Amino acid sequence: MNKIYLIALGLSLSIIACKPSTSGHAENDHGGHSHDEVSGGAAHVDHNNQTVTIFSDKTEVFAEFHPLVVGQVSKFLTHLTRLDTYRPYTKGKLSIALIKGNSGIRKSVDAPSSLGIFTPSLKPTAAGLYTLIIEVDSKFGKERFEAKNIKVYKNETEATKATAEMQKENQVAFLKEQAWKIDFGTELVKHGIFNKVIKTTGELIASSNSEIRLSAKSAGIIHMPSSDIVNGKTVKKGEPIFFISGDGLSDNSLTSRFISTRSEYERTQADYKRAEALHTDQIISEKEFNQAKADFEKADINFQLISKNYSTKGVEVSSPATGYVCNVFVKEGEYVEKGQVIGIVDRNSTLILKADLYQKHLTQLSKIRSANFKLPYRDKIYNTNALGGKLIAYGRDIHEDDYTTPVYFEINKVPELYMGSFVDVYLQSESTRKVLSVSKSAVLEDQSIFYVFVQTEGESYEKRFITLGSDNGKEIEITSGLKEGDRVVSKGAYFVKLASLAGALPAHSHDH
Repeated sequence: MNKIYLIALGLSLSIIACKPSTSGHAENDHGGHSHDEVSGGAAHVDHNNQTVTIFSDKTEVFAEFHPLVVGQVSKFLTHLTRLDTYRPYTKGKLSIALIKGNSGIRKSVDAPSSLGIFTPSLKPTAAGLYTLIIEVDSKFGKERFEAKNIKVYKNETEATKATAEMQKENQVAFLKEQAWKIDFGTELVKHGIFNKVIKTTGELIASSNSEIRLSAKSAGIIHMPSSDIVNGKTVKKGEPIFFISGDGLSDNSLTSRFISTRSEYERTQADYKRAEALHTDQIISEKEFNQAKADFEKADINFQLISKNYSTKGVEVSSPATGYVCNVFVKEGEYVEKGQVIGIVDRNSTLILKADLYQKHLTQLSKIRSANFKLPYRDKIYNTNALGGKLIAYGRDIHEDDYTTPVYFEINKVPELYMGSFVDVYLQSESTRKVLSVSKSAVLEDQSIFYVFVQTEGESYEKRFITLGSDNGKEIEITSGLKEGDRVVSKGAYFVKLASLAGALPAHSHDH
């Protein structure tokens, strides 16, 4: 816990140190944030920077530049972020162009000047409205981005006046260089199908056909092939787990049976070969030959059965499937009877999610089709359908101790799911409706007031208060406060919150 606190404290201090010196962070205002460290160029301290943020399905492009003025060079600090990982582009080519009608200017760079940041420059020659085109060529493919109505100003005075009018209040600054270093992410707010949800608890239990019981094939003394025959040991099909020996017993029936069976096999084999020769010469009858043959075949089967699992160590009890040992019921040197269960091997393929449905929800029982569930030791939300699962049964009576009835899902097992784990379960019925929702991780709460951080520009965020609806464990319905098309912080929202709190501290003149 102390380690987590220290990490959060360190990041919060870093956020405070990089906080712009101005209290507001407008759409076109980056205050003291000049990126001089990464660009190597001089900061335009006399004017607010202008920004453009464009998204594709794979990439976020955030370009920060001095307002475009005729005859002046503006350097574009162009940040490229991979949306699925929220990590910067480390390689690639980028070109940037200002197009008006059939003419324009273009500049290309073959690599980022620093991690994730490309710095091409443009020098416009005429005032007016242009289309800004950014083209990226990287290992992820080629992409093209457009921003219309980008204005080139006649002079500095006009640029200063125009950008001042674009300022927004109540903006939180969180730099790309900060976001790239943590587990961060954003998502679009959109309408989607939302199942009716019943929240309850449950448990992961063993599947009935997943566990295989190992029984003693003979009476005798248990011997382990190694000292690591314990719960959790992985085993392959056919791998020996136990040996059962008669050594040391006054009545070594196991060894006696093997010797007796082998002797019977050898005797009947000799009799059969002799009878076969005599039958060829028609010295014995057909009946006598068939009897000798039947005696040998019976002895052969018995000998093969006992010798298959018998060795000098005793009768081998091997794993019937690849999986792991989940129970060992005997110890080294312990005497067991024939047929006694001595261990259990799990195929490690499926589990059962057992959810407890309370009596008041019984009317929804027939409509339940899937479930989300969460482990107490992980933040990840699992879905039965995503795990190849299916509803297999539900109870037909009410448990008197807690007034619930069980609902069972069979799911494919993954390494992080442990049998016996208690889980929070969100049962989903077939009843659906179209709602606005966001990931549960996007929502923060202060004294029962809920809010999210909406991304208004590449490095600008706005605290937005929201009203919540249903919760399916993974997403939460939003009934007010957001609209479709908003982009919210879905990972790392807490660190944006720290950045917002830094605004209440004395201003710093430290430029990043």
